[in-house]
Amino acid sequence: MSRMTMSLQRLTVGVLFTLSHVWAHSWVEQLSVVAPNASYVGEYGYPRAFRDKGGPGFDQNANLWTVPPLENQPPFLRPDDLLCHPSQRSSTPLPDFPRLQASPGGILALRYAENGHSTIPGGGKGLPGKPERGGTVFVFGTSAGREDETLSNALQWTADGRGGDGRGTLLTAQDFDDGRCYQLGNGAALANLRRERFPNPIPGQPGTDHELLCETDVKLPDSVAVGRPFTLYWVWQWPTAPGQDPNFPRGKDEYYVSCMDVDIVQEVAS
Repeated sequence: MSRMTMSLQRLTVGVLFTLSHVWAHSWVEQLSVVAPNASYVGEYGYPRAFRDKGGPGFDQNANLWTVPPLENQPPFLRPDDLLCHPSQRSSTPLPDFPRLQASPGGILALRYAENGHSTIPGGGKGLPGKPERGGTVFVFGTSAGREDETLSNALQWTADGRGGDGRGTLLTAQDFDDGRCYQLGNGAALANLRRERFPNPIPGQPGTDHELLCETDVKLPDSVAVGRPFTLYWVWQWPTAPGQDPNFPRGKDEYYVSCMDVDIVQEVAS
């Protein structure tokens, strides 16, 4: 399926989906290579086992992975909590949603819907104790991923590659809110302001509106090996602070994770 065809399908259906699913949480929806002029080049890539919002019978739980799982009570991270969604623990891509192709040292955009967590005050209605700017997104990279990878292990990885067991690297840590993204129909003043400031018409349809996805920009290591996949873990930390929510007087851990692979090539076709 071509990039333009997929984009139009996702954008058109996404408008309707957004209006009725404002309160959904977030996951990586697409990856792209970012050129020096900030444009996207090449074909889109997708997380492992990705399911499109416009597909028949779509269930957001096919993409959404919450850590710790809801059955963990009290709601705090445990050493054995697995990092990836059950469908994302192996790296077999789906035919319609291939891996991104990128070169060593390339800049990637990992894109996701804000779902009100950026534009609605407090990250959403009735959500006391949530962090400013939607919390923090970490991106970890590894050439030696495991199906039984745990979140607590990945969180020990550091930018110099020496943290934890040394199998991975912290590539970036950024605000969830990139300062531009918005969705339509959530009634937030900030969303309307951003819509005016950063219009996002559907390709080939001037004057139309569509949500603008948030993005986490990350640089691949220069040392990644051509011809081998490189694994990325997008980890969104969105905790509740202690003493803010009477349901969780001690606070709570809350992470959302997307797992994906990038095929490393010598050069990306523009």
